[in-house]
Amino acid sequence: MGFPFDTPTWDGVSGVIFVGGVNGPTLIYSIIAIAICIAALLYGNSVESDKYRKHK
Repeated sequence: MGFPFDTPTWDGVSGVIFVGGVNGPTLIYSIIAIAICIAALLYGNSVESDKYRKHK
């Protein structure tokens, strides 16, 4: 395929560079990463709200 950015336009790009979450393992890893991020946000929110309530 070669390096697609030899020219300053998108005309040299052919084929898929990143497929994303369409195949099995990539989709599973993406879902796990999203779940970890949401869990960390929820945990942080609960810890901070508890500290805020105790501070008042």
